[in-house]
Amino acid sequence: MTVVAEAAAMRALEDLDDAELGAQLLRGVPTNELRSDEELLRHAARATAFGAELAGSTAGSTPSGSTAGPTPAIVEHDGGLDAALLAQYDSRHHRIDLFTDTIAFCERLVDELGWRHLFPVGSVRAAAVEHERAHHLVTADRSRGLRAALDHQVFRLGRFRRLAYIAGTDEVAAHAFAARSLGLSRSPLLLTRAATAAIRTRNDARSASNPKEN
Repeated sequence: MTVVAEAAAMRALEDLDDAELGAQLLRGVPTNELRSDEELLRHAARATAFGAELAGSTAGSTPSGSTAGPTPAIVEHDGGLDAALLAQYDSRHHRIDLFTDTIAFCERLVDELGWRHLFPVGSVRAAAVEHERAHHLVTADRSRGLRAALDHQVFRLGRFRRLAYIAGTDEVAAHAFAARSLGLSRSPLLLTRAATAAIRTRNDARSASNPKEN
């Protein structure tokens, strides 16, 4: 694919709504291979709604009865581009690691794709923080809530039901959480999809020009 064609493919992602992007994310997660498109779209839509609702319920404070505790510490690093890492939540050390080189790359990509109206300056970093904060909240306190929102029943005996977790839905929910927290009109999943492709192209080009590093 040429650079021009790749840029056009990235821009075309804007035509997909957030639930459709979420369903595509779920399709690429192991254990979801046999699920139908309709099922994945349903799970993505429910995870999106859960993430947005979680952001609304936790805005400005920790919810009553929560075990989540204070917001994780934020630690900035360089060196995320080679591994295609923007941010990650470290539950063991209760911190959010941000990779500043990847954030800067994504900010440039927003300008190149003409998406500044969707992602204002500074929103990439802010969305990364909110995304990982959502992972913290779900890990610490809300995993049952996410399963309930998905309502994917795998077993029933009388009134007893066992609900399953769908792999990847926490990512979809975290993107929706970030969008709602920051008042963005689109989920950062849109930018993540484009950035993943752009970073892969960048890293492939670097590997081709420096074969001794492989």
